[in-house]
Formats: sequence, C-alpha cells, structure tokens
Amino acid sequence: MNHGAAVFFNPIKRDLSLSSANTSLIFTLSRAQGSIGAVLYGWMVDKLGAKPLVVVSSVVAALGLIIASKIGVFVPFLLVYIVLIAIPANLGFGQTLITAANGWFVKRKSTALAIVLSGFTAGGAIFVYPLGLGVENIGWRPTMLYSGVVVGILGLMFSTLIRNSPVEIPLIERDFKNPDQNTQSNDLITDFSLRQAFKTKVFWFILFASTLRISAESGMSVHIIPIMVWKGSEESFAAGLVSLLYVFAVPFRLCLGLAGQHIRFQPLIISGLLSVAVGFLLLMLTDSVATLFPFIILFAFYEGSVVLQWSAIGDYFGRSHYGAITGFMRFFDTIGTFLAPWFAGWVYDQTASYSIALMTFTVCMLLSACLFAICRKPLIPLVKRL
Repeated sequence: MNHGAAVFFNPIKRDLSLSSANTSLIFTLSRAQGSIGAVLYGWMVDKLGAKPLVVVSSVVAALGLIIASKIGVFVPFLLVYIVLIAIPANLGFGQTLITAANGWFVKRKSTALAIVLSGFTAGGAIFVYPLGLGVENIGWRPTMLYSGVVVGILGLMFSTLIRNSPVEIPLIERDFKNPDQNTQSNDLITDFSLRQAFKTKVFWFILFASTLRISAESGMSVHIIPIMVWKGSEESFAAGLVSLLYVFAVPFRLCLGLAGQHIRFQPLIISGLLSVAVGFLLLMLTDSVATLFPFIILFAFYEGSVVLQWSAIGDYFGRSHYGAITGFMRFFDTIGTFLAPWFAGWVYDQTASYSIALMTFTVCMLLSACLFAICRKPLIPLVKRL
C-alpha cells in the first residue's frame, strides 16, 4: 500500500482539484500517524503477536480502500485514508512483520529480515505498474476499489502462515528450549529493555540517523512519480520505472542482507545512503528522462541497504523488546515523515521545480550516513541463552 500510493498522487490531485501541498497532506499525515502510533504498535505486537494484528488490519484496510474510492471531497477522503487505510497498514504490516521475524532468528537475523523486507519490495515490483495501468485505463477510483479486494483476500490468506516465534511449533519448540549444550553453552544474547536502550549512545545515533533517512525517503516516495513526470516522463511510464526500481531492490536486499551476516552493517548502509544522495543530485542537476534509469538503480541499491538498520537494532538490543525499541525510533520519524513530503509539494507549488526539495533530501541522507558511521555495539546487558 505504501509503494503504490505514489501512483494515485496526480490523479487524486486532478480529480479533487488540490494543490501539490494539499495532496501531499493525504500521504504525509498517513505516514506521520504510523510514526506517532509506532510505540503503541510495537507494544501490541510484543504482547499480542503479529497474527491477530494482520487479520484485523487486512479487513479494515480493504474496507478503507473500497470506501475511499467512492469519496469526492478532500476532508472526508483524508480522514478515511488515515483512519481506515493508513492505521491498519502500519499496525498490521511493516513493523509488525519485522518484529515477528526478529523473534525467530539470532545468528541469521540479517538474512531473515532481508527476506521479509524483500517481500515488501517485491510488492512494489509486482503491483505498482499494474496500478499505473489501471489508473490510466479505468481510472483511479475503480483501481483503488479493486486494490481493496486484493488486500483483503491476500492479507487473510497469508495471515494463516504467521507464527510469532519457534516455540509456537511443537517440533521446533523442543530444540529451541533445549539447545545442544556443546554448541550453545557459550552463546550470549544481548537483550535490552527500552529503558536500558535509552542509556546507550548508539540508540540515539541510530534514532537520529533513521529519522533523517526516513524523512528524505518519505518525501521521495510520495513524490517519486510526480518528480519523474517533472523530468518529462509519462505517468504510466513512471509507474513502470518505479516497479522496475523495486524489481532491482529485491536482489539488492537479499545480497546485502546475506553480506550483513559477515561484515559490519555500517559500510553497507553508508554505501546505500551515498548512492541515493548521488541519485538525488542527478535528478536535480540534469534535465532528461534518461537520468531516471541510473537514478532507479541507485535508489534500488539504497532500498537494499536499509534492511541492515533493522537487523543491526536486533543485533544491538536483542529480541525481547524489539517492537517497543523500533516503535520508539519510528515515533521520532513523525515530524520528518509529515514535513518532508509536504515540503516537497509546497516547493513545487511555489517554484514549479523539485530542485530545492531534492537538495534537502540529499543533505539528510549525507547526515544520516555520518551518524551511522559512528555507531558501535553496546556492551551490556548480556543474558545467557536458556
């Protein structure tokens, strides 16, 4: 749902007679509430598990998409989009599924999270271009309605496969609770509570690095198709390029996730941040549709690298309070995820150009890279594996 939102930006803007800034509000407020509610969502998945949240969210989000497709007034559309689409999307997917995956793995955490996050990216690769074709051929309203039906069916179907940890499967529970003493006796797991994490410098380094990174990413994600149109692309062609971006991002995420098992995460994620900064500069300094092709490769590499942040948080702070810790970090994204897309829309309304916004996003990515560069794993507390 997040990856496909950009497809609806220009059609909603035209149909509801909105400015770019007001259209941005629909998507910025929906992302901002995800950050505001992230602490609660993290606590809920830690306590209730992922499965019930996915089931409820799939049903509500499906109904929300169907209802939104029938609304023609800005404020009611905004409220329905936030309450019935954005809240379930953030509660039932994203952080919830990442937390569930983190509860399964220790040594292979980076690879596991790379696979989960590649699934998110694969959704963009599979659905963005068909959504673009749907909007072009039958209109954005029928396309949104059918999207609701698909979300409901697929969400309920795949929720039946979710397990929160190995102890929910009897054959695995025995080995999980009674590991081989010869191989596991010296294996230690770092498990921080949220309060303990607050006391480490690296928690705040990651938090501010993440806030800068996600702010710029949110602004770009909401406006990526309008920016491509600004560069001279047709909307349907831009949707195809965005799908292609996520196609490339899948192998990048898998390869970088696997690499994260053997190398420290900083060089990998910093490389991704620098690559997307170069991509933003290309868009700003050149004036050709051809620029979009190297841009999507650079952006895809960045998309592949961000999995290392979430695996690093699990490696640094453990599994027991992962949902609460990541939720608190996401809470701090609120201002950026609200302001960055709105700022990009406002800049375009005032200047008919995205150059100032792209320069701002570039600076955010570079500052984020600097903060990740000084991250070091905290030393305490250490708890022996049972």
